[in-house]
Amino acid sequence: MAARPSALAKLTRPRLYDALPRPRLFERLDAARERPVVWISAPPGSGKSTLVASYTEARGLPYLWYQVDVGDGDPATFMHYMRQAAQALLGKRGGTLPVFTSEPEQDLARFARSFCRDLFAALPHGTLIVLDNFQEARSSADQRSAFAAALEEIPEGINVVVLSRTDPPQ
Repeated sequence: MAARPSALAKLTRPRLYDALPRPRLFERLDAARERPVVWISAPPGSGKSTLVASYTEARGLPYLWYQVDVGDGDPATFMHYMRQAAQALLGKRGGTLPVFTSEPEQDLARFARSFCRDLFAALPHGTLIVLDNFQEARSSADQRSAFAAALEEIPEGINVVVLSRTDPPQ
């Protein structure tokens, strides 16, 4: 079960062009999915996105793909696009997720926990939530804390896969 195509490249899994099967790495991903969060970090161009995109295809997994960029340091922007990604996968059910507002009285950690609890409950068993280029989001300590709180809500059968670039040593 694949996500429906999104009009936004930001929410679209990368296209695969002659990607070679990577059975050994697929087996390692299978094993890593026993944990709720899988973090893949490697230098730019090493094939992190291709690996996970080909893995979702080979395993026939439902996925929610989110291409992180510098604008996602704003929680309202991140939540807006996460909600759109959920709608692309879930249809009307994704539209019932709460909308984040940047009101000063809005508690980001509480909202993130609640939003993710609702999102995870709506996703089909086996779904991968892929956060590609995670290092691009410039976030505050409060935002990182809210993200960590949200990750505590991941139920069995849902995985968050974080793809992050490591820069080569100078």
